[in-house]
Amino acid sequence: MKSKKIATLLCATAALMGMTIGGCGNTINDNAVFATLDDTTITMGVANFFAKYQQAVYDSYYLSYFGEDMWNNDLYGNGNTLTQDVKEEVAENLQEMYLLKAHMEKYDISISEDEETAIAKAADEFIASNSKEAIKQIGAENKENVMEMLRLNTIQTKMHERIIQDADIEVTDEEAAQRTFSYLYIDSTGYTDEESNRVEYTEDEKAGLKAAAELVAAAEDFDTAVTDAGYTASTLSYGSAEDEDATLDKAVLEAADKLKEGEVSEVIETDSAYYVVRLDSEHDEKATAAKKEELISEKEEAYYDDVLAGWKEESSWEINEDEWAKVTFEDHFAAPQAEDTEVPEEETTPQAPQEDTETEETTPQAPQEDTEAVEGTEAE
Repeated sequence: MKSKKIATLLCATAALMGMTIGGCGNTINDNAVFATLDDTTITMGVANFFAKYQQAVYDSYYLSYFGEDMWNNDLYGNGNTLTQDVKEEVAENLQEMYLLKAHMEKYDISISEDEETAIAKAADEFIASNSKEAIKQIGAENKENVMEMLRLNTIQTKMHERIIQDADIEVTDEEAAQRTFSYLYIDSTGYTDEESNRVEYTEDEKAGLKAAAELVAAAEDFDTAVTDAGYTASTLSYGSAEDEDATLDKAVLEAADKLKEGEVSEVIETDSAYYVVRLDSEHDEKATAAKKEELISEKEEAYYDDVLAGWKEESSWEINEDEWAKVTFEDHFAAPQAEDTEVPEEETTPQAPQEDTETEETTPQAPQEDTEAVEGTEAE
């Protein structure tokens, strides 16, 4: 698991709001040493708060689907339990956050008095809006643990913005150039029947599907032909047939590369589908501009990661494994259901968290003075 930023407290001052908890509570010694970064000591109180906060986020999304033994299972398929994966992520985030904090002066970064006041207010609201049992379990009885997380998130935001300013980023028009095409997609593998069984197409049925695609390819009006055939055209922008980020089969991109603007391809047959492509733009200016911004952002993140990697190599980082082992996720956080809430008969079961899938990361924001309070909770 390599998410670069842990979920932030401020975006979910409400991730624990409304959470209840069962179990024996938190037994971590707040003042024990979790880790040392050069001359800086990081307490178990802070580390435990980060870990239990992350646990609460996972519990609220996945516990009802994967069961109470979720934390002992290998959800990522990498040979580790979910507990090991999340604790590894938390430790890495703390190392990076304290590295950023250690280099604040070099970049002329600080936390203002107003920001410190807002941090204290946000911590008070967080503590007041949760049950005593939940606050004890997450390690928020010590308000300083909550405030330190908010400070570190604020520092991370400011440092990230400042560090990438030093990145010497250049993306050429040629590098970002995008072509755009519309395409018909017909699945040739099979269909799902009324009893939710997967049924493979016969050879005759496949021939019929291919014939429908051929009619679209031969039609004067591509859009109308796609609609008349009972399908909906999709649109894709891409750089070239060698585009590593492309989501379609390479054969489709190669066919698109041979077209001039407005031309329609013949039927493209892959192992799983039939395609017909119409090139809409040989140089899509809007898509090219968006791709350029995406490439700039990727290169900025790569620069930022390189800076952190360099600091890691130059610093001494040591985790107190005996104390860190005391952090477990055996006591679960759970969101209480309102008495009048109707549970849908059919619910879509979410997939296990994907190790390499990065959702759009939310940059931690400094606390706002007008943070709304959320109602507290009762313990189970």
